[in-house]
Amino acid sequence: GLRLALAFSALLLMAQIALGGWVSTNYAVLACDSFPACQGSYWPDMAFAEGFEFWRPLGHTALGELLSFQALTAIHYVHRLFAYAVIACMLGLVWLLQRYPLRTESRAMLGLVTLQFLTGLSNVVLGWPMPAAILHTGGAAAMTVLIVLAWQRTRFQPFLNVAA
Repeated sequence: GLRLALAFSALLLMAQIALGGWVSTNYAVLACDSFPACQGSYWPDMAFAEGFEFWRPLGHTALGELLSFQALTAIHYVHRLFAYAVIACMLGLVWLLQRYPLRTESRAMLGLVTLQFLTGLSNVVLGWPMPAAILHTGGAAAMTVLIVLAWQRTRFQPFLNVAA
């Protein structure tokens, strides 16, 4: 069960990192400048097809025009909504790691989830300050490394006992 949870968490995290890269490369970070709502709405006007058309120059439509604000909003908001699923998954993983002799990894993951939430939030409400953006990217990388390390620990300890 633990290895399955780690694999699922890794896949979810990779998808979220790809979405974060899509937000960054399309300059969609500032499309939503409030939290938890975006532009005063919990479902703002969005253009998903335009925002997630992959075969185009970044920041532009396939016809060379700049992406619409609705497309940028869609890109940003999908990353934000998916973050809720990732946070829930990672908190579940924290709980699961705590039940095995992986308590250090559990505490580290809890710290990284907190860091990701705070740096993501500060990117939104503070207008994308560079230190928060760098910490947010580094936090995602650290979460990836932590999942790989936990996976390796389970690989070499196949008979991990669940803590009582």
